[in-house]
Amino acid sequence: MAKSDEWKRQPSSRSEHSQDSVARKLASSPTLTTHRRISSEGVPLSSRSQASDPVGLSRPSSALSESQQWLPIMGALDPVGPSIPTTAGNWPEDGDLGSRSFTTSPNMSSTSTSRYHQTPDSTQKSPGPWSQDARPRPTPMQFEDVPMNYYSPAGSSQSMFSPRGRSQHNRTDSRTNLLNTPSTTAWRGPRTPPPYSGLMAPTRKWWQWRPVWIMYLSFVFGVACAIGHHIFYKTLDGKPADAQLAMLRYGTVLSFAAKAGLMAAVVFAFRQRIWTTVRTKFLSVAALDSLFAATEDISALLNAEIFRRAKIAMLLAVFVWLTPIVIVLTGNTLTVEPALRVDNTTCPGIRTLNFSKEEVEEWRNATKINGLFGLSMSLWNNTSTDTSSPDWFDYYTGASNPLTRVTTQSAYSGQAVGKDGANIDICGSGWNCTYTINFTAPAYKCSELASGVGSDVKPLGDQKVPDGFGTKLLVPEGNYSYYAYTSGGDYSPQQMKETGEGGVPIMKPPFPKTLGAFRTEPALWVGYSVRSNLDEAPPLNNSMPGWNEAFIPKVIGCEHYEADYTVLFNLTGGQQITNVTQLKFLRRVVDTNWIQGKDANDGTNDNTTAQPESNYVYPQDVHRYRRVAAFHSLGLRLRDFVNGTMDSHQLNIPIGNTKADQTMLMDREHEYFAYANLIDLIPSAYEDMVLSLFSNQQFVSVVWAAKPDVISGTVVGDESTKYPCVRSRLENVYNYHERDLWIVYSLAILLAAAGVISGTFAILENEGVLRSTRFSSIVAATRGPALEKLGWVGEDRGYVPQDVKSLKVGYGIVHRASGLGVIQENPRDPEGVVWEGGEVRYGFGLEGDVQQLRSQLRSEGSIFRQR
Repeated sequence: MAKSDEWKRQPSSRSEHSQDSVARKLASSPTLTTHRRISSEGVPLSSRSQASDPVGLSRPSSALSESQQWLPIMGALDPVGPSIPTTAGNWPEDGDLGSRSFTTSPNMSSTSTSRYHQTPDSTQKSPGPWSQDARPRPTPMQFEDVPMNYYSPAGSSQSMFSPRGRSQHNRTDSRTNLLNTPSTTAWRGPRTPPPYSGLMAPTRKWWQWRPVWIMYLSFVFGVACAIGHHIFYKTLDGKPADAQLAMLRYGTVLSFAAKAGLMAAVVFAFRQRIWTTVRTKFLSVAALDSLFAATEDISALLNAEIFRRAKIAMLLAVFVWLTPIVIVLTGNTLTVEPALRVDNTTCPGIRTLNFSKEEVEEWRNATKINGLFGLSMSLWNNTSTDTSSPDWFDYYTGASNPLTRVTTQSAYSGQAVGKDGANIDICGSGWNCTYTINFTAPAYKCSELASGVGSDVKPLGDQKVPDGFGTKLLVPEGNYSYYAYTSGGDYSPQQMKETGEGGVPIMKPPFPKTLGAFRTEPALWVGYSVRSNLDEAPPLNNSMPGWNEAFIPKVIGCEHYEADYTVLFNLTGGQQITNVTQLKFLRRVVDTNWIQGKDANDGTNDNTTAQPESNYVYPQDVHRYRRVAAFHSLGLRLRDFVNGTMDSHQLNIPIGNTKADQTMLMDREHEYFAYANLIDLIPSAYEDMVLSLFSNQQFVSVVWAAKPDVISGTVVGDESTKYPCVRSRLENVYNYHERDLWIVYSLAILLAAAGVISGTFAILENEGVLRSTRFSSIVAATRGPALEKLGWVGEDRGYVPQDVKSLKVGYGIVHRASGLGVIQENPRDPEGVVWEGGEVRYGFGLEGDVQQLRSQLRSEGSIFRQR
């Protein structure tokens, strides 16, 4: 009751004092003395004693007597006199906190309770909880009463909740409130069920949200973005490089998201690893600065101590700093490169040849397409101006001028003449294309008939060699290096000796039966000499040594055939390249053999005689006659260029009497000798003439490849005229380097997975408690007087002396802030370390002031149970 009376007489308020004044009075008190004592861990602790509280500090009911002294941890007291143990019989020994010994001062008095500021109704029925009278042992479901441990100047009143139903009041101000550590409670032992368990949050189901999932979801998000990045680039691979900037931006966004997800998971694991490190190791203040800032300040990586003491955490920090490389390296896995694009498609402007259109073309009523007349390859005469006369018919007189123009151009250029703009019309703008067409057209079939000096010339099929024609005409025996006879049995353009306008015969009908008939097609008899050695200068004439050995005479013969063509057209870069891939000879154009020296004497001006006469082609067979006339006109144009001679008896002065020297048949660099492969060049030159017909689309024989029965004219092709082709062009396309992307992502994902596993183990080592490096977490871990005795400098610049930075600091169970400060250990549970009175408090402190737990996985800890 005396204690209660003293409590009632305790003044309810005190004068306000600032913390600065408190600190100054503590420092200037003359009654402070320094003592040395040993804690339960054998660490020497310096202490100071004080006779009384010089500043009227608010004290809890368990405050000690004036004979006690201050410990090095501000607020802890030590008795001057000998200590006596409490009565153990009051609390039975059962392994709980009640069985642990506590040291108290014999001078503890109830008068010390006057330091409390309590309301009357809270003190009338029971004395202070820290009276030296025997107190009942708390039940397992009760908290220990823990008084306010920190002084504060009078200025404000704060009510603290006590589990026993009392409210404790403490005078404090708002400025010191953040630094003051609130009164905390702890379980009686690590193995004792928590008191007031009914007030705790219910246990969560496994599927309910837990903060630790952030780490795993971040990792999954990063992996998903990496896979999405791969799929996105895979869809672009080989596609035209359209919207390049946008596509690269999208890829960068996915790369950044993958990097952010993996880095977030590792940062989460890094924070857990930090707390595992400080719970098990002591590090200097400077090292702790660097450790907590390792993922934010790159200069923190320059501290060598953290690499020695916190290897795993620093590996995670280094990974965080290296993750931007993921964005750089994966961004280079999609490039834009020129590539040949090939499309098997159809083209609208492809044409072919159909000579059946020549069979039905009537020059008096010419075909007109797109405003232009259709062109025939032949010129015609007629026997009467009256088309209704029974004796009227048309007969051939020569090749047309349009045909002469294109064949001449082909002969001089040495290639098939292409139409200007064919690339755009057929392939499309910016495209090249190839296509293959088939058609029937005339062709020359050549054979070698003789080779070498003195060789006999063999017949050309059933046709005999022209009289006087042989190798003796050619050098070295003769004077000619080239001798071609192509007019034997040729059709005479002047069929009647006397004709009127339009070729109408002057004579009256009936006309000769063979008037206008194609009796035969002249064969090409070509003799030429080739030089034995092109690398040596030949003798200039037959008087010089080596003349006979310098040349080899050859003779070839060619017949005019109707053949099936298979031609590959290649339109590239505006140029036309043709290649006759297949040539199948069908029949001779006129299947007869010329009889030399025999005049026909049939009433015409054409004395050609051929056998069999039954194979003559007459004008009255209109369709066949017009077709043969077209073939004959084409053959005539070739024969006109091949025919003639080249006199080379004086080698340095060749004398030409032929148009062949203007063609690709003769070698201008070697005295206009014919090329050694002349047997191939003549048919090829004729093929070029045939293919040159496509350069003038007005020819009636030029038709659509997709619709061979329709004359194309100069009309632009449309959907109905599309024909298979292969289009190609060089274009910029996306090229995805899949292997490079997955090398980068695989390494990043593997390292991030290792970081997540490390974070998982760190959470288990932290007893399943998630920790962070937020401001509130740092404040909670550093509150209290455990670090107050250091020489912190309160400057606005935040400067910390170097000697303070070198001190070793760790996280664990810290000494009590008031009272005797004796750490007790339960022999049954080595980690069950408590303060005197049963309170356990964690925080940062100097080495010797902190009891650290050993790093091990606690069986009761779980990453799915948040405390």
